[in-house]
Amino acid sequence: MLTGLMGAFVNPLMSLFIVEGLNSPPIYLGVYMVAVTLTGIVISQWLGGLADKGTSARSLFMVAVSGMVCALITFANATAFWQVMLAGVLFLSMGNAAIPQMMTVARQWAARQDNIDITSFNSRLRAAISFAWVGGPPLGYLLASGGQFSLSFYFAAGCALLALIFAFLFIPDYNNKKRTGLGEQAPVTPSSFWCLGLAIMLGSTGNIMYSSALPLYSINELGFAQHTPGIFMGVVAFLEIPIMLYSAKLARTHNKITLLAGAFCCAIVFYVGVFFAFEVWHLIALQLLNGVFYGIFAGIGLTVLQDQLPDRIGFTSAFYTNAIKLGVMCGAGATGIIAQFYSFRFATLGSITTALFAMLCLALFRLLKQKEAQTEKRFVEHSAI
Repeated sequence: MLTGLMGAFVNPLMSLFIVEGLNSPPIYLGVYMVAVTLTGIVISQWLGGLADKGTSARSLFMVAVSGMVCALITFANATAFWQVMLAGVLFLSMGNAAIPQMMTVARQWAARQDNIDITSFNSRLRAAISFAWVGGPPLGYLLASGGQFSLSFYFAAGCALLALIFAFLFIPDYNNKKRTGLGEQAPVTPSSFWCLGLAIMLGSTGNIMYSSALPLYSINELGFAQHTPGIFMGVVAFLEIPIMLYSAKLARTHNKITLLAGAFCCAIVFYVGVFFAFEVWHLIALQLLNGVFYGIFAGIGLTVLQDQLPDRIGFTSAFYTNAIKLGVMCGAGATGIIAQFYSFRFATLGSITTALFAMLCLALFRLLKQKEAQTEKRFVEHSAI
């Protein structure tokens, strides 16, 4: 939960911090997100590959958290955009690998236990991260009220230090190295996996377009109080946790892809509602749909990807978080561009579009999966002759 709390304090504030705290134009938000996300994806995927090859995921996690501490301290003392940009590329991109490495070491632990439902385990893991978002955004915005962003950043840095100490003292250190034969080639990743990853990325894109635009839209365009965006984010985090946990039970009796498609349907209705909302209670009421969407999306998304490549947990854990990060990059960048030329309200139309495309990707995933199964069946039959 400490790992999730670091992001819960930092991520929701970045749009407000860059635009208002540093007096930067909205398009700078997109520049920042693109640079930090691209470097973070490269580093995170590289560390995930190292974990699959036997490097201690615990050690990699501690390295990532150390980068997060450096980034947060720099943010707290930054007075110009270039300082935030530099710290983001050098340190926060490394810190963003903390979540996938935490997921990797958790899955390594679960694989060594008896009678553990992996879907339920992953859902509880994601619920712990989401639980941090119940109090994180409201407290973060409260600490940042009146432009005191440094208080939130220092608090998050303290959480990162606690996570670092906890990892050193209590997290087990597993050696996950596998013996491979000489000349053995890396397994081919099927096309259906990439299509499913694209759906996850699009879901993240739509979500971040909404959440990035929400603070400035609700405060500047709707005239709400400065603390209200934190309330909206806290409400949805509170709602999504039980839904996230229940989604693991639903996954035992229902097709996971069907559940994801249903979640995207809720997202579409939610984004349409946000576009036409103009009162505080409208947005609070709509968070129920947002909670259903993100509860299912986050609750089973990691498991769905891991089911496709069960022998490459480090890769799939990093890929999952990188798909989310790539969605963050695309969503934040698109939000900055839309707000620069139109308004933050119209970013919600982009969220609707991404949810529709995500559903198309799920349909394509099923089609490709059927073709891959038929190809494998023909190969087995041919080999048996």
